[in-house]
Amino acid sequence: MLKQGELWDQQRTVYEQPKVSFQYSYLFLAEMEDPEEGRATSASVVTCSSFPSYSTLTEQLQPCSDVQVIPTDTNHDHTLDHLSVSIGFNPPDRGSRLSFYTFYFFLEATVSSQCRFVIPAFVSLEKVPPPAGRTFLSGTIVHSGLMATRQTVALQCPFFMRHQQSHFSDRYYPNENTTLDGFEPRVIRAQIEAANPAYYEYRPQHTDWTMDGSGMIRVQIDVAIGGNESTSVALLYKTSLWWKLCQFWGSYFPLLIVSLWLAEKTKQYLFERFFLRAVEVVPWKNKYN
Repeated sequence: MLKQGELWDQQRTVYEQPKVSFQYSYLFLAEMEDPEEGRATSASVVTCSSFPSYSTLTEQLQPCSDVQVIPTDTNHDHTLDHLSVSIGFNPPDRGSRLSFYTFYFFLEATVSSQCRFVIPAFVSLEKVPPPAGRTFLSGTIVHSGLMATRQTVALQCPFFMRHQQSHFSDRYYPNENTTLDGFEPRVIRAQIEAANPAYYEYRPQHTDWTMDGSGMIRVQIDVAIGGNESTSVALLYKTSLWWKLCQFWGSYFPLLIVSLWLAEKTKQYLFERFFLRAVEVVPWKNKYN
């Protein structure tokens, strides 16, 4: 859907729900605290990720449960409207409480209404502490939010006789050469912004903390994609000459038809009532021969 604007605008806003897929590229880190000692130790850090290099760097000793992914296609149009990703772990020490946690994962988002782009999508929570004044030993934490566009440059699609197109890079993914600092969400986000004209980010709206006696902590992120929040995933595109011509034709052709019809009816009315009379025009060659 196109936002209505001036015909000769250099840019236009396009509302399109991206096709999203989970890439199983994620990282989770939680720091636990001993309530008696009042300080965090290295043994109370829980990490798990899909990146082997991160597991090697951190000498991961406290594995989490497998990540759970629940995709939801509400209107059965083969496009995800909602995505739920969760991960759980058992605290390493009995009675230790949650100090903070970091959780992020990557998505692949594809748009194709104007031209096909595979746009980076990064969902992240960084160093989230429990609510003030509460000791969280075990239970479920649910973050609800939506996916939103961050854009620095209008996107360019190729058109007839001009094949320039915006390019997206995936070099922000951590690899075997990435240091520990390179796995931090702020570093990854900076790399995404530097290498891409646009990307999708996660905007949390509210969080529910539910304590229980299960002895396990589970962190869940719910992401709304488009739908009622379609304005949040809008993208800005450069307008091409051909698009402007199409808009001109679509906007003014009906007006031209109506104008011609009114002119014909006006002429017919004037001649039928003899306000104007038809005059035969004789070519000058026939007149003087």
